[in-house]
Amino acid sequence: MSPRHRAVFLVGFMGSGKTTIGRALARLLGWDFVDLDERIVETEGRGIAAILRDAGEPFFRDLEGRLLASLAGRARIVVACGGGTYAHPPSRALIDAMGAAIWLQIPLHLALARCEAGPVRPLLSGAEQAEALYRRRLPSYSAAPVHVPVEGLTPEEAAERIAARLE
Repeated sequence: MSPRHRAVFLVGFMGSGKTTIGRALARLLGWDFVDLDERIVETEGRGIAAILRDAGEPFFRDLEGRLLASLAGRARIVVACGGGTYAHPPSRALIDAMGAAIWLQIPLHLALARCEAGPVRPLLSGAEQAEALYRRRLPSYSAAPVHVPVEGLTPEEAAERIAARLE
């Protein structure tokens, strides 16, 4: 199957625009859209912060992996992954087997500014901790086969760049 017909997984740090750009990309391509974090919340009936607090990150990553695996065989789908999804080796292996991982590159300072303006991020507890988390995840993000810098782009412009890279 050509990359044009496979699943596309948007990966990157929190605040990089995975959900917003993912929705725009799905509209542009005429494909389905799945937000993995939203799927997790729907499945568990509670927010991500509550899941992490009550059940821990290993439980969360296992659930995330099971939901990713449930997408196997789907084509023409854009998936917005959580910030740590591609940094978790079993999930990265699933993504790489099912489709194309696209790293939405954004400077850390911009990602953090976006996070401050948005909903609470349970794994984000300060600038130092955020920078350490970003640095830990950076090698995984860099392993994605497609890198798309999105700073200064509208979601639609970013979606157009991604679509062009898929052809």
